[in-house]
Amino acid sequence: MDYFIALNQILILFLLIGVGYFARRIKILNDASVSSLSKFLLHICIPAMVIFSMQIPFTNEVLMKGEYLILAAFAYYGVAFLVAWFAPILMRAKKEEYGVFRFMLMFSNSMFMGFPILAMLYGQDAIFYAAIFNIPFTILTYSVGIWLLRAQEKDNGKISFDPKLLLNPAFLSTILGLIFFLTSFSIPDPIYSSLELLNNVTTPLSLVVTGGFLAQLKFAAIFKNVRQYIVAAIRLLGMPTLIYLIFSQFIDDPLILGIIVVTAGMPAAVNTVLLAEEHKAHPDIAAQGICISTLLCLVTLPLLAVFLTG
Repeated sequence: MDYFIALNQILILFLLIGVGYFARRIKILNDASVSSLSKFLLHICIPAMVIFSMQIPFTNEVLMKGEYLILAAFAYYGVAFLVAWFAPILMRAKKEEYGVFRFMLMFSNSMFMGFPILAMLYGQDAIFYAAIFNIPFTILTYSVGIWLLRAQEKDNGKISFDPKLLLNPAFLSTILGLIFFLTSFSIPDPIYSSLELLNNVTTPLSLVVTGGFLAQLKFAAIFKNVRQYIVAAIRLLGMPTLIYLIFSQFIDDPLILGIIVVTAGMPAAVNTVLLAEEHKAHPDIAAQGICISTLLCLVTLPLLAVFLTG
């Protein structure tokens, strides 16, 4: 992949973040509207995107490869969970940073940035399989991910978990999307077209909201937290290296291995800010992490692309 193609894709994301940043600065957006937009994304746009992305034709070949991809995805997130859990402790992060750092280390921008990068590397067919690999991402983001953001360590060392966290629109829409996929149920128009339109606005609106959150911070505060750079280094360099070393031992298919490694090497997930805001888990720290990791991937993504494609 050409360096400038990757650079162009990342600059598009930064420009959209910039739109939200300046809209908040010139008071087109305010704190209340940014918060309302984040709720709109979480409760309307993202569930629509999930259901739409799972409208995939069902065949036995797809099912077999899909099962393999889903198993590989859960194995990947098992490794990512271990790294995410212990890294903040080892880097002596503040207690209030634990949840956000763990979420950023476990979940990458696999859809908003990962899909375009995979299309550049392996062609449009890669998006189909990347969407299947992304199913566990959605399930785990809105279950384990919310748990990580909200987990509170008690004196006895136990961590509280509220099962009601599973009853959220994104998780429930994932279950519905899986049912539609397994039963080959095709959503009729005009509902399908409406879902497609909501899907199309999710990425840009998420980035605009991220910019709105960043505008609430002092500019210097975005870059002064040294631990954010450690998290970004683990996210962009440590994770793809570890994942490649592990999964290349038993996966021969370059496309499947590429999907896993590219997912591991993406910057922090955009919805980190949305969920952090929803669950009062320091969205300012999340916005800093997204900004820094996305900026630094200008350097790391071309290197990853060259490594995977030779």
